[in-house]
Amino acid sequence: MRTTGFTALLACAVVAAASGCASSTSPGPTQSGSPAATTTAGSQSGGGNSGGNSGGGGSPATTPTDTTLAACAPGQVDVTAKSMGAAMSHDGITLTFSIANPSQSCTLTGYPGMDEITDTGTVIHAERTLNGYVGGLPQGTTTPPTVVVKSGHPAHAIAEGTSCGPYGKPDPKVVKTEVTPPNSTDTRVIDAAVYTCTLKIHPVTE
Repeated sequence: MRTTGFTALLACAVVAAASGCASSTSPGPTQSGSPAATTTAGSQSGGGNSGGNSGGGGSPATTPTDTTLAACAPGQVDVTAKSMGAAMSHDGITLTFSIANPSQSCTLTGYPGMDEITDTGTVIHAERTLNGYVGGLPQGTTTPPTVVVKSGHPAHAIAEGTSCGPYGKPDPKVVKTEVTPPNSTDTRVIDAAVYTCTLKIHPVTE
C-alpha cells in the first residue's frame, strides 16, 4: 500500500511538473511594425540616354541649296542678245545672262535695265512690263521668278517694241544698246537693238 501510494504521488508530481512547464512557456516576442521596405534605385538624371543621342547638342549642318545662293554680283554674268525677228509690226530680242565662271552660281530676280541710244543722242528707256505681244511672264503671273544662273543654265529676258510706223514716226536709228542685269550696276553693251519708239523689257525667266 505504501509503495502504491508513493508511485501515485510520483506520477502526480510528474504530471504537475509537465503541466507547469507547459504553462510557463510563453511565445517569443512578436515583431512590431511592418518589415523594412525595400528601396528601389531612383531614375538616373544628368547625362543618361533619356534624350537620345544628342551628338554635340546642335542640329546637323544644312547643305547649301539653290535657295541660299546670293544674287549675281557685278562681273558674274555675261550678257548676249539674239534677234527674235519682227512680226505684225512687233520686234523683239532675247537677252541671255550666262555665268562667267563655270565653277560659280548665283541668282537673278526681276527686270534687267535696258537703254537704247539713237544717232541723235536720244536715250530710249525700256519700260518694265510683266509681258507683251512677243513674250514675258505667263498671263496671270505677277511675281517674277528667281532664276539660278550656273554652268549650262542661263537666265533669259525679252525686250520688245512696236514699230514707230503706226505712230507716224520713222523707226529710230539705234547706235548703242546698254543692258544691266537685274539689281546690278554692271552695264554691258550688246550687239542688238529693238527699233521702236515704245521699248519694253520683261523679267528674267529660265
